[in-house]
Amino acid sequence: MEHHLNLARAAKLAGISRRQIQQDIKQGKLDVFEGDVTVESLLKLYPQTELDNERELQRVARIQQEAIHKAFTGIVPSEQSLMDQVNRLQIRLQQAQFKIGEYERLLMESKSRLEEMQKHCDRQQKQTLAAFIGWMMHQYRQCRG
Repeated sequence: MEHHLNLARAAKLAGISRRQIQQDIKQGKLDVFEGDVTVESLLKLYPQTELDNERELQRVARIQQEAIHKAFTGIVPSEQSLMDQVNRLQIRLQQAQFKIGEYERLLMESKSRLEEMQKHCDRQQKQTLAAFIGWMMHQYRQCRG
């Protein structure tokens, strides 16, 4: 199985810029597959390339092969594996909900401070702040669905 590297990784291993990798691809000097550079063509063009971890490439190839096998054999993940994944997703959801709450509190505090500022402004500034607060709250309601 042919090994592939994303552009950033290929550039790093070859010791060149990502821009140079992109130019080489455009000029047809490097072979690509689904946006990734083939290791073989990278080594041909840049023999100084150091594949710092050949075992890692072999591990990726093995994972790819196992994934293909699982796709064709229809093996279903174990119940424990699915439960672990659900637990991880629940934790991420709770963290995201907490962050959303923090952002909502920040938004409401900003609104209150802007309204307080409005009290000490001239007529034109009050109108500008009112328009901004209105826009801000409209955007908030749009995001909330």
